[in-house]
Amino acid sequence: MRVGRYTLSQSTFLLVAAGIVGLGGGFGAVLFRMLINAEHTLAFDIIGAHLGMWIGVASIVVQLAIGGIVAAWITATFAPEAKGHGVPEVMEAVALRGGVMRPRVIAIKALASATSIGFGGSCGREGPIVQIGSTIGSVLGQFAKAPAPIVRTLVACGAAAGISATFNAPIGGVFFAAEVILGEFAPRSFAAIVVASVLSAVIGRAFLGNHPSFDASPFQLASPYELIFYAILGVIAAIWAFGFVKVLYFFEDGFDAIKIQPWIKGALGFAGVGVIGIAFPQVFGVGYDSIQQVLYSHVPAAHAFILAVMKPLATSLTLGGGGSGGVFAPSLFTGAFLGDGFGRLIHMAFPSWTGPAAAYGLVGMAAVFAAAAEAPMTAILIVFEMSDDYTIILPLMVTVVIATLLGRRLLGATIYEMKLLRRGLDWQKVRHPRFLTRVNVSTIGRTPPVVAQLDEPISAVAERDGDSGELAVPVCNGDRFVGIVTSADLAGAIAHGFGTHAIHTIVHATSDRLHPEDTVERAATLMADATIPLLPVVGNDDRLLGIITRRDVLDAYRSLSD
Repeated sequence: MRVGRYTLSQSTFLLVAAGIVGLGGGFGAVLFRMLINAEHTLAFDIIGAHLGMWIGVASIVVQLAIGGIVAAWITATFAPEAKGHGVPEVMEAVALRGGVMRPRVIAIKALASATSIGFGGSCGREGPIVQIGSTIGSVLGQFAKAPAPIVRTLVACGAAAGISATFNAPIGGVFFAAEVILGEFAPRSFAAIVVASVLSAVIGRAFLGNHPSFDASPFQLASPYELIFYAILGVIAAIWAFGFVKVLYFFEDGFDAIKIQPWIKGALGFAGVGVIGIAFPQVFGVGYDSIQQVLYSHVPAAHAFILAVMKPLATSLTLGGGGSGGVFAPSLFTGAFLGDGFGRLIHMAFPSWTGPAAAYGLVGMAAVFAAAAEAPMTAILIVFEMSDDYTIILPLMVTVVIATLLGRRLLGATIYEMKLLRRGLDWQKVRHPRFLTRVNVSTIGRTPPVVAQLDEPISAVAERDGDSGELAVPVCNGDRFVGIVTSADLAGAIAHGFGTHAIHTIVHATSDRLHPEDTVERAATLMADATIPLLPVVGNDDRLLGIITRRDVLDAYRSLSD
């Protein structure tokens, strides 16, 4: 392939580009951490301190509400895809758009997530840096006009770079990208991901220090019987992960159903976190300091179990309200406190068979995430690298495998897949694509025979639509798509004597749009909704490029299946 004046083989370009993405992801992680620290200083040392002098402990609630307002407004105004976890958005881009992501996501995701975390929102920094790193890879691939498989691989390289620098876990970053983002371990993409992850880790260690994320107490397996208790912990972790995911999407669905301004949702969600944080300040932010406290065995069992409940609740309020942040760190936090509480009870009952409770906390971190994300290799390797304790591997493997298997049975989909399922995207089907996923809508989209303008009389549009035989007509403001009107709408308006009225009086605004790089599979999925007779194909600024109807999808199906 050509890059400027030079011609490179795809393999060479991929490795060079992976190195660039690794450096970008590493520096991105460092700058993102600095931005979070700056937002934290603004929130707690300036805003919170001044509010505290006036309203006392209630200042925490107000401070969180301010952060929620700002974070929700940023995402809603500039880049809606920057809202929430970050990882599902990357998966969707890989699955449906060949890895194409908008460059603005880099800045918007960083600012919204830093505000969410810095002001005390209960979410992680790994999801944002994964999305930021992936966008860097996507933009580089688009700039070089690389084919879609190369762009997808560079997106995965960015994800690996983000995880590697954030957790100082280069091996875990590689497996996260392959296991979660791509869903495969292809040799060529695997090599590129390794390059990006290693270089990102080098940058992270140079600026953030070459030490494990957590300093765990020395571990030893007190008795072979102890593996039974670790197996039981795997079962409990899967059940807890099930509860975590259900609570998370209960709040996300609930907030989405409320028809109010996004900034008001942000204020309500974050204020709820503030109320919880008055009694349990450990739920604020990423929570790594609190996890470290667990690993030093300084948390009573009852308090540990309470925090294992409060953290998922606080995270659900943060993300449901419109905050931007990851669920990886909250999963680790929940698992650490759950495991520690369980370990303390078991050690009290069987002191000669069991080791310290902190070991159960360390294993619980991996188990809850593995159950929620169905990523056992990622969970095992990241926790191993973060703790730098090889002796924990045996109980870690037992617990994680059991938690993963049971978690899949309970949830039916991962914490990331569930968000995609709510958008009509079945990630499992994407991993095993049908032939409609191999065709983009640009190949079957067609020029609409009739395009109505907002100020055009209804009768004029109806006359033209009758000659075309179409069931619906796209409505534009100039060349910008704004909605549709159906033939039934036009006939009904004329029957009631409204033929001279402008078309904007009956137009149906719709948020369902296709882009040229979207697959026909996505078009078919959206058209499963019987109320959608037509889908617009739009470009930049919603400029109408064409339309797709059910007839077009069926024609494509017939031609591809012949």
